Order: sequence, then C-alpha cells, then structure tokens
Amino acid sequence: MAESPPSSGGFFYFSKTIGKDHLFRETMKALSLWPLRHPLRKGLDKTGLLEEFRSRGFFLIDTCDIPVDRLSPKARRISIAREAPSLARRAKKLDPDSIVIVKQTVYGPVRHALETAGLGDRILNTEPLPFPSHGNQRRYRLRLRRLIRNMNQVSRSAD
Repeated sequence: MAESPPSSGGFFYFSKTIGKDHLFRETMKALSLWPLRHPLRKGLDKTGLLEEFRSRGFFLIDTCDIPVDRLSPKARRISIAREAPSLARRAKKLDPDSIVIVKQTVYGPVRHALETAGLGDRILNTEPLPFPSHGNQRRYRLRLRRLIRNMNQVSRSAD
C-alpha cells in the first residue's frame, strides 16, 4: 500500500514507463524481476513485468486516488487521513494474506485504518518502508525482500 499516484504522470500500473518510475523500478528489482544494475528507460513496456508481479500474488493500491505529492504537508496529511478508511475497506474486499505499507506519510493512518477494519494482523512491517527515491532505493529493496522472505517462511510453516 502506498500514498497516491505521482503528479509526474507516472503510475505503477501504467503500461509504459515515464522515466521516473521509482516505486515500480525498485519493487521489480526487489522481487528480482528487473536486473539491479539496469536502468528502467522511458517508454519501456511494463506489461510483462506487471503480469509477473500479479501472477506472484502481489498488487499495489494507493491510499489516495489523486496525487498528493504536491500538496502542502497539512493538506497532504488531511487527504491521507480522510482516505485511509476507504483504503481499508478496499483492502478488506481484496482480502490479502499479507500487507506492506510504503512511505512514512501513510504508515500511521493506514495502519490504524487497517487495524480498525480487522486487518492489523496481516501487516508485515512494524515501521514504514521508505519510498525508494532520494537515496532510499537500496534500503527499500532490502527491507521489502526481507518482509517477503519472512512472509514466505511463515506461509510454508503453516502448510
């Protein structure tokens, strides 16, 4: 779960990259779907990568449907707090086995909304995953890999 589509016009699920697809690129690298040292060039067809992402049981939903990255900090917090319960309702319908919350700005409100909706036990991270830009790319990949590895170990031991 993330914050919102970016105002740059790129979106995780769009079929082509725009060149600033930080979340998509680093998520694909974390899942070993894209080589670590390869750039993700503008105009790349993401369809195959998105299909593989979904086939592994992953999906991404945003807290806010409209971009909030250019709002003032206060307006951004208000938008996120207002939309978090709606996100929790969507998550409940999707019924995921596990949930990862990306980005500090949404972690608290989203975690609270998910806990209120009865999904708190499915949240894998106890603190926000950093958004994978501004030098946080490697940290994001490592932490996401660790969470997924732990999730896989738990699901195997439950079988």
